[in-house]
Amino acid sequence: MSKLIALVATAVMVAGVRTVIQPGEELTDLNEHDERELKLAGAAENTADTAAKVKADARAAAATAAEFEAARQRAQQAQASTATAVTTADGEGVASADPAKAASAAPAKAAAKTPARK
Repeated sequence: MSKLIALVATAVMVAGVRTVIQPGEELTDLNEHDERELKLAGAAENTADTAAKVKADARAAAATAAEFEAARQRAQQAQASTATAVTTADGEGVASADPAKAASAAPAKAAAKTPARK
């Protein structure tokens, strides 16, 4: 069963008597209109609605994290599949997915083997 809990001091009419409900106390004997208006104003919260929202937010966060992880893995796989071996001027091999980097590293290696003119 859900409870409507006051978030601020709320003056309500209960059985014809004006009653002030303190924050954290349960609001009872209210009609649907009053409950809806108090919730919309942020003066009260329904514990069942709050719990359901927390669960929904947790599910959404988990789904988003899973989607991000899957996209990250796809991007890493795509990058790995297009990587080319590049040999730098010092002869060290480096994998690069950037064709411009591969093209710039290749002439540097060839230039390093060319003997200097005297």
